[in-house]
Amino acid sequence: MRVTNMVPDVQYAMQQSQQALSAALQQVSTGLRVNQPSEDPSAAANMVVSLAESANVDQYTSNVSSVLPQMQTADSAVNGMETSLSSAVTLGISGANGDVSTQDKQEIVSQVESALSSVIALANTSFHGVYIFAGSASNTPPFVAASSAYASTQGSAGNPLSTTTALTAGSITTISDATTGETMTFKAAVGNTVATLSTAIANAVSAGTLSAGVSATIDADGQLAIGTNSSTAGIVVSSNDAALGSMTATAGSQVANAYAYVGNDNVNNVQVGDSMNVASSLSGSRLLTQGANVIGSLNGLITALQSGTSAQIGTATSAVSTALNYISEQRVPLDNTISQLSDQESYLGQETVTLTTQQTSLVGANIADAATNLSQAELANSAVLAAAAKVMPQTLLNYLAPG
Repeated sequence: MRVTNMVPDVQYAMQQSQQALSAALQQVSTGLRVNQPSEDPSAAANMVVSLAESANVDQYTSNVSSVLPQMQTADSAVNGMETSLSSAVTLGISGANGDVSTQDKQEIVSQVESALSSVIALANTSFHGVYIFAGSASNTPPFVAASSAYASTQGSAGNPLSTTTALTAGSITTISDATTGETMTFKAAVGNTVATLSTAIANAVSAGTLSAGVSATIDADGQLAIGTNSSTAGIVVSSNDAALGSMTATAGSQVANAYAYVGNDNVNNVQVGDSMNVASSLSGSRLLTQGANVIGSLNGLITALQSGTSAQIGTATSAVSTALNYISEQRVPLDNTISQLSDQESYLGQETVTLTTQQTSLVGANIADAATNLSQAELANSAVLAAAAKVMPQTLLNYLAPG
């Protein structure tokens, strides 16, 4: 008698049934129709592309979420500057009235000085530690109170510097001028000396970068002294030259109401779309010292109120009014950027929904169908196991039993 071995067929049926049950269970538990690329290579490939797009959208969304409130803070600060300048114009008009008493005029001066202080405080606005109006030099306040004289810390009477003292190659010395609103940057080359720096400063004065009267000399204490011969012009000096040491403002040399910009005109940019970049910082120099020179106009009004005629006060007030108009004009591109960011935020939110829907359609499982498939797989698996229970115990001896 020929005996047919049914065990391999039953084992194969059990394996297939178990795989089907496992796949059905995985679909129900994960909610995904495709859990392995081999289950649907085309859907899996499209899913990779869609997930990459989602990653970009997530990054853009994060960037927008970071830069939008930063620009809104900047806009609020500029709005505050407009308010201060508008107040200064009103004060200037009052001060130009020939009937104003000396006491009242002094009160007006104090209020204009407060307006200037307010503008400076707003210009030094920071958002989460980032100074918005410092250009790309956003780690430190961009506007610093200016002084008339600075001295190096390295020289002394016992060990004086001289015009022949060698500077450190690659070191940088900067002089920011509160009157011109500009900054001279000197990078020392091999062989440069204090005399070289002094010549560079003289050239910057000739070019108008620095105010007339700014110069560099060796003082009686053997230190490098950089200063101005004007009591109303202020500068801010810094240096990382090891030979000079830090540059420190001379005590008592601070110029009232004078502030120098120590940021830069570069701006940081952030990508918020495949082909969309926006500035995440602004240049305080372009905003307040270039163009209509907001700080200079307020300073001019203060000086006119202190010692000028009604006509001079009127002229100074007109300069502040011009500065106010300039600030308002500069606010327009800022508001446009905020509008762009708000629109982009909405677009990215919709794009996230679209991509999520796309990904669900590519690999997502229909839960009702998955539950039905699981129930059928469980029934089929039970049937296979029941059949196997009858077949697997059979041996050749069962077939040789006597009749």
